[in-house]
Amino acid sequence: MKHLIFSLLILNIFAMTDTHAMGSRRPKPPTTPPTTNPKPPTTPTQPTPPSQPSTEFNQPWRNVDSSIVIDAYEGNSINWDKMATDKKVVGVIHRSSIGLRVDKLYESRKKIAQDRGYLWGAYHLGSPGNTIKQAELFLSLIGDDPNTLMILDLEDTGSGKFMSIDEAVVFMEYVHEKTGKIPVVYANHTTTLQLNKKVSNNPLFQQSKLWYARFKSNVTDFPEGIWKNYFLWQFSSEINCSQTGSCLYNVPGTSSDMDVNVYYGNYRELASEWTND
Repeated sequence: MKHLIFSLLILNIFAMTDTHAMGSRRPKPPTTPPTTNPKPPTTPTQPTPPSQPSTEFNQPWRNVDSSIVIDAYEGNSINWDKMATDKKVVGVIHRSSIGLRVDKLYESRKKIAQDRGYLWGAYHLGSPGNTIKQAELFLSLIGDDPNTLMILDLEDTGSGKFMSIDEAVVFMEYVHEKTGKIPVVYANHTTTLQLNKKVSNNPLFQQSKLWYARFKSNVTDFPEGIWKNYFLWQFSSEINCSQTGSCLYNVPGTSSDMDVNVYYGNYRELASEWTND
């Protein structure tokens, strides 16, 4: 009996201790209960792609409400009677000057185009050096005609053969100082990217319109920056048009070397934007 009592006493002592067999300590319950509904991992936010109305960048000249504008220089031929048969063609932009030289057909074609009711524009092809003199020549050709749209044509601004971006700023500032107007900027894809980098904070460029040169039928990577969209899109020229009939758009009375541009809107809408204000 004594041996039984002694054995029960020993078992009771072991039961009251905080040990396992072999001397290991019992695990204590966790002080904080585990989360029963863990939150799912968050998905990284994807950047929102720039908005581009696909119809404006995918063959907009096929839209019945779009308008066509040609831009010419003295080397292009124009049969005005034949061109008049295409009612989508509503405007003519002509080279007025290149560097310090006047285009030989600018004045005579201006009268013909305006007499026929076309919207009229003049572009200056910028050359390196003599920037102020170039601007003075350009303004002398425009005169006080408020209906002539003024454009600065910027080609390869980094080649040294054409006006640089710094010179373009001087040109724009001079024209604005003398007239209170801001020229439209003509630029291809590469030049537009450079302008976005170098003059994105320039107030004159911020208020200007972009005449965008890209010789293809569909643009999926328009270089948004200073400009959210184009004013005019030059989509066809001798660069991508080897013969009449195969061009993206064929203007009656002109050859395949004619530059063709589209405005995404009808004549009335284009006329309301045909301004340098």
